[in-house]
Order: sequence, then C-alpha cells, then structure tokens
Amino acid sequence: MTPTVPGPAPSRPPKPPSAFAPLANRSFLAMWIANLMSNVGGWMQTTGAAWEMTSLTQEPIFVALLAAAGTLPMFLFCFFAGILADRFDRRRYIIGCQVWMMGVAATMAALAFLGQLNHWNLLALSFCMGLGNAMNAPAWHAVVPEIVSGPQLRPAIALNSAGFNLARTIGPVIGQLLLGLVGVFLLFAINAFTYVGVILAMRSWKRPAEARAAQRRETFGEAARAGIAFVRGSAELRAIFARGLCFFVPGIAMGTLLPVIGRFELGLDEFTFGILYGVFGTGAVVAAFALPTVNRLLGPDRANIWAMGVSAAATLVAALVMTPLVVGAVVALNGACWITVIANNGASVQMILPNYMRARGMAVHQMVFFGAMVLGALLWGKIANFFDVRTALIGSVVMLVPLTVLAASIKLPGASVPRV
Repeated sequence: MTPTVPGPAPSRPPKPPSAFAPLANRSFLAMWIANLMSNVGGWMQTTGAAWEMTSLTQEPIFVALLAAAGTLPMFLFCFFAGILADRFDRRRYIIGCQVWMMGVAATMAALAFLGQLNHWNLLALSFCMGLGNAMNAPAWHAVVPEIVSGPQLRPAIALNSAGFNLARTIGPVIGQLLLGLVGVFLLFAINAFTYVGVILAMRSWKRPAEARAAQRRETFGEAARAGIAFVRGSAELRAIFARGLCFFVPGIAMGTLLPVIGRFELGLDEFTFGILYGVFGTGAVVAAFALPTVNRLLGPDRANIWAMGVSAAATLVAALVMTPLVVGAVVALNGACWITVIANNGASVQMILPNYMRARGMAVHQMVFFGAMVLGALLWGKIANFFDVRTALIGSVVMLVPLTVLAASIKLPGASVPRV
C-alpha cells in the first residue's frame, strides 16, 4: 500500500486590517489630523451660515439654496479640476486650493464683523467656498492611494470619512456655542485659520517619485477626451454611479431641511441646534469604525442596500413623530447610513481607477454625488416651500423605497486591490 503523503496545509486568507491600521503611516496620520481640524472649522462655518440664513429669511427655499450653493460647484467644475489634478503636481495643486478657501473664509469673517453680510453675499461666498472644495476634492482623493495602498486603502477611505464626520460632530456644537457668545464672524475666522494646518501637512509630505512618473502629460483637450472615454467605457463605474443616484437624490432631504426642522419645527436654540447638526457626525463616526466588521459580515454590496433601507425607515419615523429626541436619533441613523454608502462607493471607485486616471475618475464620481445632492436639495426645498417639511420628508421616503429595490439589482463592483 502506498502511503498517503499529506499535501501542504491550506493557507489562511490574510486577516483584514483594522479600522485604525492606516494611522500607523506617519504621512497619512499628519494629513488626517490636519484635515480633521480643517473640517471642524468648516462645520463651524456651515452651521453658522445655516443659522445666519434662517435669521435673514424664514423661506425654506433659501436654506435649500444655501446647501445647493456649496455643492453646485462640485457638479459644474469637478471634472475640470480632475483634469488639472491629473496633469500637474497634486501636492502643489492642493496647497493652492487651500489658500483660495482660506481667503474666502476670511472674507466671510470680515463681512460678518462689519455687519455687511446678507443672504445674497452669503450665497455667493458659499458658492466660492464650494468652488474651492470642487477644485480640491479630486486631487485630495487621488493622493490617498499614493499614501496608503493595498488592503489598507478601504479603511483609509473610511477613516477619512470618519474624520470628516467626527468634525461634523464637534464643529457644530463648538460653533453654535461660540455663536451665542461672540457672533458668527468668529466661526468664519476660525475656519480661515484651520487651513494653515493642511497647507503645512502637504508641504511636509514627500510625494513618491513613481506617483509623479505615473501621471501623463496630456494636453487639456486630450485629458478631457481620455477621461470621458474611460468613464463611458467602464460598466463598473456606471454601476457605482447608478447606485449612488438611487440613494443620494432622495436621501438628502433630511440633511437639506435640517436647519428648518431644528429652528422652526422643533424651536431649538443655538446650542441645541448645534447638537442636532452634530449627531449626524456621531452616527457616521460609529459606522465608519464598525464598517470593516459590517463589510466582513454582509459584504459592501448588501451593507449599502441595508443602509438605504434603514435610512428610508428612519426618515419616515421623523416625519411622523417630529420631536427633538426622535429627530436626533433619526439624524444619527442617517449619518451611519450615509457613511456606509459613501465609503463603500468611494473605495470601489478607487479600486477600479488606474493612477493616471484617478483624479478624473474621482472627479466624475464627485460630480455624480454632488449633482444628486443639488438636485435633491432643490427638489425637497421646493416641496417643503410649497407644502411643508413633513410632506417633503414623506415624499423622499416614497422615492427612496423603489430606488433601493432598483439599487439591489445592480451589483456593486470593485476589485480587492487598486489598479495601477
């Protein structure tokens, strides 16, 4: 009898990295902290501007216009910004964008201090701030895979989203407390100062030589045509964009109408208004840290569908039972749902795109995301203006339920490692 020779023991799949693993990278940690501080200032400004707008006018459409003014530039200029970020040194490009946004925030602070801020120049300056974000975003997303790569990319993207939403938790509370004590100009001034940290972090980062070499020196027209052709030819990208549209257009209703809900439906003061804004970030942060576990149990595809369903159910509860505690719990749940969809969609896009196309591809992703938010903000703001807030929230749920079913029929793509 021939003895049986045992084969090699099956190798275990590598253990997925923890949610905090990318923070061991010193460059990523420095940028993450600097961006966190900048986002705290940004959310102080955002909630201060929303409160100021409700002081200038009680029309819900102006609150919706304020939200649209900050996001519309993402739809209009993000692809242009992606072309620039793929053609020029992304490090210097990001520094230039930070300087622009610092100048806009300083202008807002000066106008508020002099008592010259009105609803029209508040809208205009919010648009200028959105323009800076639009020009900055594709390059910022494109450098993340240059700092961290492989299995750590998805948790790094989740950490960036968690930092953004941690700032969304802290910034509104601090901002509204200072608003009641000092005035809105201080919130804008602090935001201007926080851009310094991001500028210093970017100056200290040594961009890899291979990342610079991977960028293609195309003309503007060639870069635009190549980017459009790549996106049009990618069924995977189109699937991600379609799923995003299914959620973001109806899902933005609660976020758009939150200033009206907080100030007029619930009658909150400055401090509790800031807390209401902040609990969205609390839910998002908790979900971001739990995301590796959730994705391991459900998979990113099903996790996103569950998030869409939970968001619809929670929004319906808020529309029917509009009390501070219920609305606060719903806002927190929505924060968790949003971070799940945004992080998983963003990671899938990053894993599909090659480095030379990364900024342009992320720009189109941002255009779809913010274009959906602008469309949704204007739609639900107009419905709330014509009917009331509760009707707008219920309408968003009625739209979200069938779109969730549609999204479930579209597979969320994304390879296990990013393409080079």
